Amino acid sequence: MKQKIGIHLSYWQESWSDPLLPLIGKAKQAGFEVAEFPLLAPAALDFTELRAELDSQRMAASCGTGLGAETDITSPDPAIRKLGLEHLQACLQGAAALGSPVLVGLTYAPWGVFPVDDRARRREQCIESLKFLGDIAAATGVRLCMEVVNRFEGYLINTVEQGLALLEEVNHPSLALHLDTFHMNIEEEDLPTAIRLAGAHLGHFHCVSNTRKAPGTGHLDWDGIRDALIDINYSGYFVAETFVRPVGEVGSGMYIWRELAPDLTENARETARFIREEVAFDV
Repeated sequence: MKQKIGIHLSYWQESWSDPLLPLIGKAKQAGFEVAEFPLLAPAALDFTELRAELDSQRMAASCGTGLGAETDITSPDPAIRKLGLEHLQACLQGAAALGSPVLVGLTYAPWGVFPVDDRARRREQCIESLKFLGDIAAATGVRLCMEVVNRFEGYLINTVEQGLALLEEVNHPSLALHLDTFHMNIEEEDLPTAIRLAGAHLGHFHCVSNTRKAPGTGHLDWDGIRDALIDINYSGYFVAETFVRPVGEVGSGMYIWRELAPDLTENARETARFIREEVAFDV
């Protein structure tokens, strides 16, 4: 039986606050088995209603989030760190309510924030915060995964090697890495080698073209990527996190300035087909 494939629901959003409930059915109709939820404001979501819709559609869930300057768990300001810890705790609880095995994304540092000094101290604050969050993750049964992102979106973890070093210092079994082929294409010398380096520490995987379009377009070596994932016995979900629409705050927030897919429905279906046939494998 092949691993489950999914799509990030923001694929269809124009605003980050657009309702998620109707998008579960869109993901199902496109051929996916997993709906990935952006938990940016967990207090505003009705997790009972969302879980009921997932069950009705026979869909699984994965969940992601991101920190900002006001929820920075690396901040020297304890009040800001507290807000960040509370946000991530709410996200972990929300992920558990949806039946998601993971909470992924920028779970360790704020997106797009680049401090000019005191980075060593901020890293120490990050490690201290993650140790606390690891215990919460263990209690909820949700694995907290840290996304390795490119240098233009974050500074703390840009490569698998850096991610493994941070994991070693935190030293908690409920933490893992989250890899995304769009970011890896910018930072890693060789994607299959980086995947093999991550090994058992890989908890979540995003399938994206080097252009952030659908996987299968662009120049990535998907045969090599798949072989590496087989070699490390990866058993998590394969999720497409593609952003293709230059509309609203989602489009501008992800720097999409031109139309990357003329037909959203057909593009989603082709994405599901490609991941199922060319990336996912039997476990």
